Amino acid sequence: MRRMHGTAGLLVLGLVGLGGLSACNGGEPGPDGPSAKHREGRSEVLRGLMASKETVDPKALKTAGAEAKGEPAPAPEGTGGSGQQPRPMGWAAGRVSWVGDDELLFVDGHGHEQEVFVDEATRLKRADENVQLRDMSEGDEIRVTYEDHGQEWIARDVEAVPVEPAPGPDPEAPPLR
Repeated sequence: MRRMHGTAGLLVLGLVGLGGLSACNGGEPGPDGPSAKHREGRSEVLRGLMASKETVDPKALKTAGAEAKGEPAPAPEGTGGSGQQPRPMGWAAGRVSWVGDDELLFVDGHGHEQEVFVDEATRLKRADENVQLRDMSEGDEIRVTYEDHGQEWIARDVEAVPVEPAPGPDPEAPPLR
C-alpha cells in the first residue's frame, strides 16, 4: 500500500511538471519544442537568478551601459589599451646609489640593491613638487611604488624624502675647551 502512495506521488509530480511545460508553450506545443520567444523568456529568468548570486564589476557595467547607448566602450583602465591585466604592485624604500637615464639603483632597508626603471608614466616628486629623474642624486632617500613585471620593476611613483640634517653645534652653547 505504501508503495502505491509513493508511485502515485511521483505520477502527480510528473503530471504537474507536464502541465508546467504545457503552460510554458502557451498550451500549444510546437513541433520543435518551445518557441524562440519562450526560450528567451526562460533564459532571462535564469540569468536574473544567476545574477543575484554574482558580484558585478563596476567597469563591466560602465562598458555595458555605453554599448547599450550606442557609444564606444571606454578603454579599460590600467591596461594601456592592450587588454593586459594590471601588473602586481609593490613598494620599497631606500637610499639612491646610482641614477641612470631611465633607471634608479637604490639600497633598500635590508641592504639589497634594487633597480627600478622609470618611464613617461612615472611620477617623480621631491617635497611635493614634480621633478625630473636628473634631479635625483646619490644619497637621496626615496620611496618607490612600482609594477612588478617579473624580471624588472617599472616605477609608478618615486618620492624623494627630505632627510633631516644632522644636528650641528649649538651656536648658543659655550665653546669646548
